[in-house]
Amino acid sequence: MDLIAQLKEEHVQIVRLFEETESYASGKNPNGSNLNSSMNEWKEVLIQHLKLEDEALYPKFKNSESEECKNLGEKFSEEMSTISKAALVFFDKYNSTESSDLINNEEFVNELAEIINVIKKRVEVEETILFPAFGKC
Repeated sequence: MDLIAQLKEEHVQIVRLFEETESYASGKNPNGSNLNSSMNEWKEVLIQHLKLEDEALYPKFKNSESEECKNLGEKFSEEMSTISKAALVFFDKYNSTESSDLINNEEFVNELAEIINVIKKRVEVEETILFPAFGKC
């Protein structure tokens, strides 16, 4: 599978995990005890995805002869670094909290919604701007 197809497939998996995690966090899913395992799976998939981007996606932009490509890659890489740090802080903050306590924690629910929103927007921007540029750089 080529890199962009793999990254897009991982985006689908990440969004599915968002939806699953949101469902557990809302308390609407009767299996809310799976919130922690859903978050752990989401974290692992996200980490692997970021690693692939760092090792295979951004270097192509960095090594391009085009200044426009270099700048685009640098911009996206820096933005993703900021987003990933925030996501990892979020995961670390709630990693050891029981699912039942998270469901009733308004701060957690709000931070979860914020992280999901930021990453969903990032997925959209990558797929509409960065991935198409990958083939041209």
